[in-house]
Amino acid sequence: MKKDINNEPQLIAGALKGDEDAYRRLLNSYKGRIFSYVCRIVKNYHDAEDITFNTFIKCFKSLKSFDPTKSFSTWLYTIAHNLAVDFLRKKKIEYEYLDERYPASTNLVKEYEDKQKLNKIDQALYQLAPIDREIVILFHKEQKSYEEIGEILKTPATTIKTRLHRARLKLRDLLKQR
Repeated sequence: MKKDINNEPQLIAGALKGDEDAYRRLLNSYKGRIFSYVCRIVKNYHDAEDITFNTFIKCFKSLKSFDPTKSFSTWLYTIAHNLAVDFLRKKKIEYEYLDERYPASTNLVKEYEDKQKLNKIDQALYQLAPIDREIVILFHKEQKSYEEIGEILKTPATTIKTRLHRARLKLRDLLKQR
């Protein structure tokens, strides 16, 4: 699907004209990443499926309001973020980090040590403020820039940079304590 991301402007134009293939290709280009992102925030597979589905419904319904001078990816992540936060507010749930499945390994000792390390990181992430945890996820896992994260969270990029730096320091201190 990488080639579809390169054809984004054409796909968006096609989708605006009602081209179902363009809709499908946009959806297929992003559905896995959006689902993974949402799942790590809401920490529930079925809720993440619903939110991801609603993200694309909202995206396609409001596609005409998308500013083509901006990043489509950032715009889509903003929709997903807003829907996830709304969901959490309704459920009165705090953000939580959900790491992906651990890969299988033939070295059981190393696998156990890696799993322990990841568990410690997860536990440390849980101790961060929800917004800081989300910034860490967006930057390190989703590989978003400071500017893209700022756009998604409606926060200045300088604030994102500062919060990420502070979150890393806090994580380091928390991990040293374990």
